[in-house]
Amino acid sequence: MIRSTQDELIEKLHEIRDLSPDVRFGQLLANLGFLVEDQTDRSLWDVEDAELIRIMEDHRADLLRRQRTDV
Repeated sequence: MIRSTQDELIEKLHEIRDLSPDVRFGQLLANLGFLVEDQTDRSLWDVEDAELIRIMEDHRADLLRRQRTDV
């Protein structure tokens, strides 16, 4: 894996964590795993990094939308 891709994945994970303050870290990873399986029919183990980045971006956008509607 290219280091810059790892850095991008970690940055996106950080953003999602900040938008999910009540979610434990294991839950956050499990949620991502469920999203990956739902959207790709593969596990986190098998998903390509580019697909994971897209799923994380979509999840982040969804969390932001939810925050706006909760206010």
